[in-house]
Amino acid sequence: MEDVDSMTKQVDQFFRADGSLIHIPAKDSKKIEVLNRIAVNFSPGTIYPERELNEILARFHSDTAALRRHMIQFGILERDNASNYWLAKKAN
Repeated sequence: MEDVDSMTKQVDQFFRADGSLIHIPAKDSKKIEVLNRIAVNFSPGTIYPERELNEILARFHSDTAALRRHMIQFGILERDNASNYWLAKKAN
């Protein structure tokens, strides 16, 4: 439980009170946690065209391309060749 609380506090430091990001963390472990927190704003099974995805991501940070790229890199989102995105299925 302490590790979860510690990571929550570490991730909280990257967010403003309004929920937007101060900056994207450089360290991968923190970046993944930040991206997973953002990912809760997406519905499983829903396909998001890039424009719609960018509108959601822009609530958190102006560099939507970086957020998309990192979310793909870390397996949080998947995409097709038509620039449609969806939440990746988590391995259990």
